[in-house]
Amino acid sequence: MRRTAGWLLAAWIGLALMGLTVAGLAGSGPRALAQAAVTATPRPDGSIVHTVQEGDTLFGLALLYGTTVDEIRALNGLDSDLLIVGQELLIRPPQAAPAAPSPTPAPVAHQPGALCTGAFEDRNGNDQKEEGEPWIAGVRIALVNGRGFQQTLISQAGQPACARDLEPGYYLLALDDPAGYQASGSPRREVWLPWNAEVTLLFGLRPAAASPAPTPSPAPAAASASGLDLTRLGEALLLAAGFLALLLAGGAIGYWVGQRRARPR
Repeated sequence: MRRTAGWLLAAWIGLALMGLTVAGLAGSGPRALAQAAVTATPRPDGSIVHTVQEGDTLFGLALLYGTTVDEIRALNGLDSDLLIVGQELLIRPPQAAPAAPSPTPAPVAHQPGALCTGAFEDRNGNDQKEEGEPWIAGVRIALVNGRGFQQTLISQAGQPACARDLEPGYYLLALDDPAGYQASGSPRREVWLPWNAEVTLLFGLRPAAASPAPTPSPAPAAASASGLDLTRLGEALLLAAGFLALLLAGGAIGYWVGQRRARPR
């Protein structure tokens, strides 16, 4: 009987202690959370720092801020759950400021291009216009492309001549060598023209080398009148001598035949 009474007394004391514990938790938990919510201090860099109040626990702070006890310990270097009133706890580290969105570049409108050309006196022969090399005006330069475009540009003094409002593509510039000059480089040049561009291509010209005057062939010496007469006289003498020889030969033959007939038989 005494043993049973002891068990009943122990059970009653245990239930009483459990009730006190639950009541304490029910009474202090909401107050601690509410107090923590008031004392949380967000900072300009995005970090959250909580100042420990009476009744705060790591478990309650983790529930309040949606984190974990291990995370709070790691951020603050805690070795235990012991908290001190007035202690500042880092709940969330500084956050990187979001990068400002890059402005979307406005689309570039396609504009026709331009081809400029001209001619200059290429004194050093490098086909590059340099200071002191004057422009040559009046030179004709043909501009064509593979789509049937044709235009003739005339070089100007002091600046290039330009063809504008051209569509992109390959163009051919062909130089018409002016009198007294020849191109330092190629007289025909191909160039690519993109959208929204102005391309300048100049032709260097050098004075054309003078062609050597042809050496006149010596005229045949005219035969003198006396030389011509002597030639003809020699031919006449030869003819006469030949005719005389024939006569002598004929006379000798006739004499020989007459002698044979005159002999007695």
